Amino acid sequence: MAIFKTVNDLQTSIQTALTGWTTSQNSAIIEPQNGLSIPARSFLVLNSPSGETIVVSLINTTLTGSDRAKPQIRIFTEKAIRAYQYAKAHGYRYFFLVYCATSAADLKFAAGIDPSQYVVSIESKLTSQTGGRLDIRSMYDLLATKSGEAFFRVTPDLHNCPALTQGAFIRICDSSSHADLNGLKDYIQYFDSRPYMSDSATGTRVVYNPSALYTPDTSPLSMPWNLLVHGAPGTGKSHFLDEQIENYAKSGTATEYKRVTFYEDYSYGQFVGQYMPLPEEDSVQQVTATIPGGDVSGTIVGEHITYRFAPGPFAELLAKSYAAKLNNDSTKFILVIEELNRANAASVFGDVFQLLDRKKGNSIYKITPQREFAQYLHTAVSSILKPGVDTPPEDAFAEIQIPDNLYIWATMNSADQGVFPLDSAFKRRWSYIYRDIYEVDPSCAFRPRICLPTYNSGSSKVEAVDYDWNLFRTAINHSIINAGFAEDRCIGYWYFSEEELQAIEAYTKATVENKNGLSANNLTAMPNPLVDKLYAYLLQDVFRNTPSSFFHDNFSNLSKIRQQLKTLDNGGVEVICNLPNTAYVPNPSTP
Repeated sequence: MAIFKTVNDLQTSIQTALTGWTTSQNSAIIEPQNGLSIPARSFLVLNSPSGETIVVSLINTTLTGSDRAKPQIRIFTEKAIRAYQYAKAHGYRYFFLVYCATSAADLKFAAGIDPSQYVVSIESKLTSQTGGRLDIRSMYDLLATKSGEAFFRVTPDLHNCPALTQGAFIRICDSSSHADLNGLKDYIQYFDSRPYMSDSATGTRVVYNPSALYTPDTSPLSMPWNLLVHGAPGTGKSHFLDEQIENYAKSGTATEYKRVTFYEDYSYGQFVGQYMPLPEEDSVQQVTATIPGGDVSGTIVGEHITYRFAPGPFAELLAKSYAAKLNNDSTKFILVIEELNRANAASVFGDVFQLLDRKKGNSIYKITPQREFAQYLHTAVSSILKPGVDTPPEDAFAEIQIPDNLYIWATMNSADQGVFPLDSAFKRRWSYIYRDIYEVDPSCAFRPRICLPTYNSGSSKVEAVDYDWNLFRTAINHSIINAGFAEDRCIGYWYFSEEELQAIEAYTKATVENKNGLSANNLTAMPNPLVDKLYAYLLQDVFRNTPSSFFHDNFSNLSKIRQQLKTLDNGGVEVICNLPNTAYVPNPSTP
């Protein structure tokens, strides 16, 4: 008994199976430039969630020669040829699907063999030479040897129809003969025969299906696909991204990330990839040399220079994200770009810039990559496919998009000196998170104190005192903002690393011991981030033109500040800059 009685039954089932797709019959088409005049309702038009248009021709079969020992199945191709011509004119993927509703008994098949349990995809060029029909017999005989297989392809050596190049059987029922269109759904999503693109007369070349790379991710990350985290130095931009990646991993989401830092001379070739000379070890070369007495030939074994595509971090993660899609792997790939605006970002991204326009994670537009880049993607993707996953043909990546399992997250501080501005067209393609100078997550903080040398009027000595680091840097930030500078000039909680705070403490205690005659520490080799990092930033970057608005008159250059913190002749840090008493709040907590 046939599962579907009519082509309309099959069409309705396809529409139900392809969740998230839109389906419609074609409207009337008149395209003189393509020589097309096609009436309405000649074929089915599918639109995938990624925006791809697919043309599908659904044809039922008839039976001829029922009096013969082996009747023929006849397929009329008039509508299929129209659909084929339309797909070819527009470069759309095209499927010619044939359904047999004739009973196995009428076809005189052996018991247990039912062709109505399959849909046959005709993967052949359809031209006027094809004729108005295809008469097929031996192609269906294969069901006797392939019974039970969910999918198999029929090549020219296995059928007797000269007008047919090849076809594929797709099972549309389960073991109980109930409708199960998952196989057909997968075929439409993941295969692309596009026979008009065949290179050979046999038509056996299978052109890769681009939509397989861009099938919607059913469980995307909660963070945006293109994310730019910006804020003042030390506000924890990189830490924030690391924390997000770590949290996803803890929650069971498989992630893989790669980090790259932009700088002034960073280029497209370094970011995406470039064709360049590379050493190849243990190579074997046959050489011939002409010398007096004749030619001499031999073999040279060793290292020599060869030219090939050297992938950048973007190309490497793009290849992995494509392979994950084909492997049905839910891993998310994250490219973290530090200091986005320290390079000419638009130049570094180059044509990839076009791919940053994304809808639900997939690029809206496509680009045609350089041939070497496309070849690298093919080689890299093919090398990491799981057993049983079809290897894409060489032209699989002639056009590319960014898939929705690849995330690009970046950090930047627009107040840095010597940075490149981002143009509005580039900026609009990103989502933003601003890390302000006030927000601090105590659970992520290194420690809340900073050890500074301070004059104690009661003991008339300079002492090493632990102060509340957050109040100290907040007082500095108030001075920066009150002087009229933007907030991104301020310093964040994580301006100093834990190791730097420890170095400040060690230097402070060493200078206090020297000042009070308790020791003779050699300060020359000891780092002091307080002066070498913080005061240097404030003097050279923030208050460069107005040092007196923050620093006392005697400390208008870095040498004087460094000397004061080394000798403590005039007291402690309180003599260096104009900070209120609220900046120096003791915090005796231990690390």
